[in-house]
Amino acid sequence: MKRSVMVCLAVALGATGTAFAAGPWDGTYVYEQGLGRNPGGIALFVTHTLTVDGATCRVDAEGVQTNEHIVCKATPSGDKLEVTFVSFKNGSMLDQFGNKKYAPGQKLFSLARQGNGIATTWQGYSKEAVDTAGPPTFQKKK
Repeated sequence: MKRSVMVCLAVALGATGTAFAAGPWDGTYVYEQGLGRNPGGIALFVTHTLTVDGATCRVDAEGVQTNEHIVCKATPSGDKLEVTFVSFKNGSMLDQFGNKKYAPGQKLFSLARQGNGIATTWQGYSKEAVDTAGPPTFQKKK
């Protein structure tokens, strides 16, 4: 009896441990997009944050005239991660202004490991074209 309980416990813990194992792309990635300066000389930014945690994927864009929250799907393929649109945070296909910016399954961007860095290939993701803060790419933070 004692042995069978131990075996069941070990199997249950093993299955649970596997379910919570972190994927190779799990983490928080941040892209700080510089939009120049306002007439008063204050630097303007939008912070784009990609969060991948197992099956959970989210893109948050916050900053100057920007407050967008996207539920996404992150599909790893070797050294590459494809990020596609699922819905906005509220489950709608329309943004906060009632506009349809993306189609379900539309590729937003992809990340690729390059040496110690990460390259970002922008696809359907809507962001300002200007960037005054450096290379337009995500960096892993956590």
